[in-house]
Parts: sequence; structure tokens; C-alpha cells
Amino acid sequence: MALYFRSCLSIRPLDDTDVKAGGSRLLARDWRARGICRLFLPACLFLLFSPFCQAQDFPRWELFGGAQYYLVGRPPTRSITTQGHGPQAGLARSFNNYFRVAGEFDAGFADRIMDLETLPAGSRHHNSKLLLGLVGPEFVYRRPNRKLSVFGHYLTGIAYARDNQLPIEPPVTGVSWINALGSGIDLKIPHQVSIRLLEVDWMRTNFPNNPHSNWRFASGFVLRLGRQQH
Repeated sequence: MALYFRSCLSIRPLDDTDVKAGGSRLLARDWRARGICRLFLPACLFLLFSPFCQAQDFPRWELFGGAQYYLVGRPPTRSITTQGHGPQAGLARSFNNYFRVAGEFDAGFADRIMDLETLPAGSRHHNSKLLLGLVGPEFVYRRPNRKLSVFGHYLTGIAYARDNQLPIEPPVTGVSWINALGSGIDLKIPHQVSIRLLEVDWMRTNFPNNPHSNWRFASGFVLRLGRQQH
């Protein structure tokens, strides 16, 4: 084995001692291995310096801030879809030109978000909230010298809902896992800023006795931070 690796790294031909020690089978294997070694270095150099294989510029970090509109879902006892709206923030860490890990935080507000119990007569929902924290992989498609980039992701995390009532009663709260599958498009503008034209996600929660599934729409600005890779 030591003879094999030594001969693979060596450029000199085998002498008679090596041939006698290894035999004809080792000699043939040695020449094949040395041939692979001689081709490996030029191939690596070609891939490293080829203009088609060089990485494009991309930011290390991307900070998002904007607004979101969340169609929370349709409660079992109602024929309309409840809606929430509020701020959204996100942070993404890019590892190369086409892959990053993204995290998002949403705060949605509405008079009615979740129904875990039947309200007493004369009561109504008021100033409820829905907080979401998600993280997951995100894939990006960027073309050289183009301003538009498209991304898609699968995010998972925790959802917290608080349902307030009037007249004042103890609030109803719930915690659930949440999953989101979505995509979006960014438009690059000068000064390390992009406009998130639209992000659309299909989201699913499983609050006790009242799961929600519906769409979330978001838009805002992205600040590109960190040293760019070349």
C-alpha cells in the first residue's frame, strides 16, 4: 500500500526493485494511478481558473424589512377567511451564489385570528395577534449582470397566537408548529439595496381544534451586507 501511494505521487518510473516487489499487477495499477494523478492537477487548474466556473458576486448577509398580509385561514364556524397584517423582518446568510439559510419573523394583527372556544353572548374578538418565527434553506437563481433574482424556500418554525375579547376576558392563546413553502423575486438597485417585489408563501399551522392553511404575501426592501465573494 505504501508503495502504491509513493508511486502515485512520484514522477520517476519504477526501478527493478519496485517491479520485483510488487509484481506485474502492481506495476499496471501503478501506471494507471500515475496517469490519473497527472490528469487530476490540470483538471483542477482548469476548473479553478475557467471563467465559466468562477463564482459570481453575492452578499454574505441580506437583511429584509417590510410588510406582510396574511390570510390566516377559515375558522370552522365562519364562511369568510380571517386576515392579518403587520411587519416582517428577515435575515439570510449566503454560503454561495445559489444557496443560503433564511430566517423570518412576522407579527400579524387582526381583530380575529383564531377561534379556540365559542364566545359568550355579547362578546367579540378584538386586537388579536399572531407571531411567527421561521428558518430554513433558500435557493436563489441569479444571472450575471442582471438585476432580477428569484428565490424559493421551505421554512419551518413556531407560531404563537393570542385572541383577545371584548368585554375583557382572559385571552385565548395557542402555540403551534408552522410550515411555509414559497417563492419570491428581488430587484437589485444601487447602493447595496434590493426591492423585494413580492414574496408568496403557502403556510400551514395546527393550533388545537383550529388549524389554519392559507397564503401570505410580503414586500419590502433588502439590504445586502458583508464582503462579496468573487
